[in-house]
Amino acid sequence: MFLFDRKQEIYDIAGVKVGGQPGETPTVLCGTIFYAKHYLVEDADKGIFDKKAAEDVINKQDEFSDLTGNPCMMQIFSESPEAMEKEIAFCTEVSDSPFLIDSTVAEAKIAGLKYVDEVGLTDRAVYNSINVSCSEEELKVIEESKLEAAIILAFNPKDSTVAGKIDLLETGAGTFDKGLVYLARDIGVTKLLCDPATLPIGAGVGSSVASGFAVKSKYGIAVGLGIHNAPSAWTWLKTFRKEHATKGPGGWEGLGADVFRICDIGSNVIPVIAGQDFVLYGPIENAPLVFPLVGMADIIIAEANKAEHDMEPKGEHPLTKMGA
Repeated sequence: MFLFDRKQEIYDIAGVKVGGQPGETPTVLCGTIFYAKHYLVEDADKGIFDKKAAEDVINKQDEFSDLTGNPCMMQIFSESPEAMEKEIAFCTEVSDSPFLIDSTVAEAKIAGLKYVDEVGLTDRAVYNSINVSCSEEELKVIEESKLEAAIILAFNPKDSTVAGKIDLLETGAGTFDKGLVYLARDIGVTKLLCDPATLPIGAGVGSSVASGFAVKSKYGIAVGLGIHNAPSAWTWLKTFRKEHATKGPGGWEGLGADVFRICDIGSNVIPVIAGQDFVLYGPIENAPLVFPLVGMADIIIAEANKAEHDMEPKGEHPLTKMGA
């Protein structure tokens, strides 16, 4: 493995350490709950969901976090301001894990941020994300909040290469008058995580992975990806899944479903091997498969950097939890 020349930041978010050199801290795994068409959601706009099923998947993620030594976060994805408040309240009651405030609706994220400020949960919150679509209102709410941690999304619609992503972080790439790294710091974000933005296979995902190395080398901040979105959007894989599917008692099954699942789950080790710090691994119910897989990758990296660079893992780590 390798180490970065630049000092690497390690952030403490409600007891979860994220960042550092490869092998220094375990990969933080973030499972998504209440995403679009999630089986446990009954009314996405009103925030009505199966509480027992939601509690079960949250507890299962916590269980596998304890089992492997990989810290976890809940990626709370909400469709409306009303749903966001209800879902944050529920998730933070069930688990002490940090959580991501996430939505495609800016008003929902703003409502979530205001809510966590009001009820004193800001120290556990990570805003996802500061990006080229953020309005002045959204940035102002972030600045006025007590928020410390946020993800900056290095999606440059004009240039998906590593250089394009770094240009967005450094200069704003013509969208803002300053780079997203400096913009985030100016509005009070002190725990800065970067998602280089996952693109589909064949349309730039390679640069997404490579960008993580460049971002950590240049800024020393924590980096991670939602890499599972790449195989999910892969045309070849979707065609293969359809062509090799059979209808069984549990739904569509067969070789196509198996191959799709292997690619989906397996993709989560790619950012880890590339030296990144966290993974947005997708549906939270995949925790029992993702955590042991990523834990294994963390062991391999930690063993290599301990032997070759005298890098000792910090605190609880898959190397000690799963290494025997």
